[in-house]
Amino acid sequence: MKKKFKKIFILLIVFFLTILSGCELESGQVRLPDLEGLSRAQITRKLDRLRINYMFKVKPMVYHDESQFDKFIEYGSGLKAGDYIDRSYFLYVFTTALPLTVNRLHELTLPDYQGKEFVKDGIGLVQLTSTVDGDTAYFKSGSNTIKVRFLGIDTPEIYSGVEPWGKAASNHTSKRLREAKQIVLEAEGVRIDTYDRYLAFVWVDGVLLNLELVQQAYTGVSLSSRSKYFEIFTDVENEVMKTGRRYWGELDPDYRY
Repeated sequence: MKKKFKKIFILLIVFFLTILSGCELESGQVRLPDLEGLSRAQITRKLDRLRINYMFKVKPMVYHDESQFDKFIEYGSGLKAGDYIDRSYFLYVFTTALPLTVNRLHELTLPDYQGKEFVKDGIGLVQLTSTVDGDTAYFKSGSNTIKVRFLGIDTPEIYSGVEPWGKAASNHTSKRLREAKQIVLEAEGVRIDTYDRYLAFVWVDGVLLNLELVQQAYTGVSLSSRSKYFEIFTDVENEVMKTGRRYWGELDPDYRY
């Protein structure tokens, strides 16, 4: 009989521990689980099971390699694993930035430019003369050398009031343009701005560089809703913004804060 009661007692203890391990209390409180090393997908599964109200936030920091992305850092408000919170409490969960996985460049097709010249026709082949920064460059179109401001984007500054990620954006643009086999400029709407710069979408080897800069988190979008590219630009911006990369919160290792 004693053995039977002992067995029942052990089963009750196991049951009790199982309930506790679920991190829930009948009082309406929840015990915060240990999330160390987990990705957002793994965190979501854990917290959803506990019916916790939460929101992810990216903690600004410098990253040295891609293995650091999408990892739990800490709970908000100084909370730690093992602490209890009310079920009605709204919890912030801080993680590292997310990898850049959005790729929609293939959805856009270079318009017909054969036999056309940019200055006269609003589209045409050009040759790179020099780059200025992430969203400005000089090109030769026919017999004209023109300064071009890229439509729909505004990369961080590198001259008047240097900004984080300005140099990185400038380097990306410079590399893409200098290595290009073919550059086509495409105008839309107003051709020249108040600074006498031509406004254009810049196609590099069939890829829209303006959108690429958004997709690589070097800039946000500043494109008119009347543009034919407005929807895809804003869709990409919204997805990239969630990653917290570069322009969207990541600390620039080459910038003196």
